[in-house]
Amino acid sequence: MRHLSLIAGLVLIAGAVQAQQLDWWQTGVIYQIYPRSYKDSNGDGIGDINGIISKLDYIASLGVAAIWLSPIYKSPMADFGYDISDFRDIDPLFGTLDDFKLLVAEAKSRNLGIIMDMVPNHSSDEHEWFVKSEQKIEPYTDYYFWQPAKGFDPNGAPIPPNNWLSVFGGSAWAWSELRQEFYLHQFHAKQPDFNYRNPAIVQELKDILTFWYDLGVYGFRWDAVTHMFEDPALPDEPVSGNPVDPNDYNYLKHIYTQNLPETPYTLSLYKAHTDEYSLNAGDGLHRVMMLEVWNPIEEVMQYYRNVSDFPFNFRFLTTMGAYSNGRDAENAIRGWVDNIPDNGWPNWVLGNHDISRVGSRLQLTDGAILTTLLLPGTSINYYGEELGMVDTYIPPEEVVDPAGYRDPPRTPMQWDDSQFAGFTTGPKPWLRVNDNYLTVNVAAEEAADESVLKIFRKLVALRKEPAIQFGTLHTTVVSYELVLAYARYLFFIL
Repeated sequence: MRHLSLIAGLVLIAGAVQAQQLDWWQTGVIYQIYPRSYKDSNGDGIGDINGIISKLDYIASLGVAAIWLSPIYKSPMADFGYDISDFRDIDPLFGTLDDFKLLVAEAKSRNLGIIMDMVPNHSSDEHEWFVKSEQKIEPYTDYYFWQPAKGFDPNGAPIPPNNWLSVFGGSAWAWSELRQEFYLHQFHAKQPDFNYRNPAIVQELKDILTFWYDLGVYGFRWDAVTHMFEDPALPDEPVSGNPVDPNDYNYLKHIYTQNLPETPYTLSLYKAHTDEYSLNAGDGLHRVMMLEVWNPIEEVMQYYRNVSDFPFNFRFLTTMGAYSNGRDAENAIRGWVDNIPDNGWPNWVLGNHDISRVGSRLQLTDGAILTTLLLPGTSINYYGEELGMVDTYIPPEEVVDPAGYRDPPRTPMQWDDSQFAGFTTGPKPWLRVNDNYLTVNVAAEEAADESVLKIFRKLVALRKEPAIQFGTLHTTVVSYELVLAYARYLFFIL
């Protein structure tokens, strides 16, 4: 985007008719925190709940409506919290359940909601359910996706049921010596897949939702939902034709392990459960349900309506890069707003914990923030975007991510120019701090006459204008397709 210029034009023409009402999640900005990287309160080098509590005044000053937390559940941390061993407890690395309750209360006192990650596809292999399932202890025998060996090779080694691959590479099947069967793991081998054809699992997750809603959670972001169902006939998946290693996930077309028809239906049960809880609570709070869906746009759109409040819009992540132009930006925007179903709510994502930071990927943080914060719909922003943080180079010997590529956007929040950017008082942070922290940090940007942080705050405040909340969108591309210009029009308030 070094060749991309952005012009946002706003036209506010309001009549005296009463405005329609939008909910908190529609008008507000959602701020994603990767907890182990936000603020360390006890000097162990890992961010925690009390660290987040200590920074709530800063978060509130941004003008955001809610904080979305990446997983803080109890976990062996084989995949940094996405391998959950107890869905109803907090991992000691981050604190206690009482710490979490305090976070919810302190956030609420500042008009901030807490949104949690829900990981529906799998648990840790150390979860009580899996331990008992492996032993065929009822009612847990069929809580996970178990299959017998296809056969045994000449050396007596069991042969997996088919050719399915893990997202992390290699076979998606792991052998249990105890049970003498394979279990499916579409991700890490320590993340066995649930069997959603078992109604008991569907109910278990409803009960987990209720547990956290009772503690005051404002909603959930649902992780990797397209993997929840697999074809029970176990057909081999076809070769994709991509020039990659046969053990690479992209070697196959995942037509039997992704986006099966049962998935939207099952998610609609959780949406109905959430809406029913909100109705019965009588507090007027809409508890939000957001989905991670990376599929082609025509498949993503089926996750609207009664399935969720919205699936994440990743078009700025998947269709744009450093050399994108104004036409590319317009296509990213129109590709979503022109395909969204009736009554569907737009949303815009610039980055997250799995993808290169917007400051590195597009090399124009303030322009990208300007674009998305003033578009119709909800804006979801990753911690540090408000500063212009960029990816951090991690030497091979310091890589800790099991997938091998997600460390650079996960490095510690940069608070000031003290040692480790004020993230920890301990001897070493869990990941190195970016070398640019001396100038790219909260304290420096607060003191500057103008900064990405101050632009971010102004744009969030501008979202309260009726033209931004209710206005229509007009886009055009000028100057040899280098410049995207757009306007928000509101001729009268509906």
